[in-house]
Amino acid sequence: MTAELAAPPVLSSGEHALYLDFDGTFVEFAPEPHLVKLFPGSLKLLTALRDHLDGALAIVTGRRLQDIDAFLAPLELPVAALHGQVMRSFGGPAQMLPLSDQMETARRRIGELIGENDPVMVEDKGAAIVLHYRLVPDQKERVEEIAESVTKDLGELHSVPGHFISEIRQRGISKAEAVVALGLQEPFAGRIPVFVGDDRTDEDGFRGAALNGGFGVKVGEGATAAKYRLADPSAVHAWLRSIVAG
Repeated sequence: MTAELAAPPVLSSGEHALYLDFDGTFVEFAPEPHLVKLFPGSLKLLTALRDHLDGALAIVTGRRLQDIDAFLAPLELPVAALHGQVMRSFGGPAQMLPLSDQMETARRRIGELIGENDPVMVEDKGAAIVLHYRLVPDQKERVEEIAESVTKDLGELHSVPGHFISEIRQRGISKAEAVVALGLQEPFAGRIPVFVGDDRTDEDGFRGAALNGGFGVKVGEGATAAKYRLADPSAVHAWLRSIVAG
């Protein structure tokens, strides 16, 4: 979908479930993942959103669960972390899908190709490995070639490009499956799913929402399967505040 898209409508407290990506959506990108900063009032806003939606608010992210919890402490929300590899539903314990043994092979190969002083940053999340080149954008082609070469004969893994990254993770794990899985559980069940995200992996989330009668909200420019668009994380926060205001 390449046409101009309108801003999303205000969501109904008793009708919608909201799934938010984190980086590039709820927070601005930073040179390194640990350097991102919450907007002022973010925790108060998320708490108000959770209450307004009767708990039907989740973070769906490529980050690890413990990283999201650290950023949002003391607030603890339902989270689909590592694109859904790790899931925590409303009020429940975290559960992790089985991890492929091939990830260890990928880890070893990356270590052989990217040394300690390499300009490309390697972020090992355990269940996924991310190659960052935000600070060295000229490394894009090399990073994508490395990610492809590492996974080409590992049938259970694949490489997924994103904003200044290539991520190596398991096949069959995506934000689409995460949205569908959360949508089967209370308090998300029976509600219209709305997924908000900015990156290529969030296109899966848009499709997952659409499969269940909902829609996506694309943050930023670019072709998308989403139905609506917001310009940037600041616009996302303004829209979220309008939901709380009712």
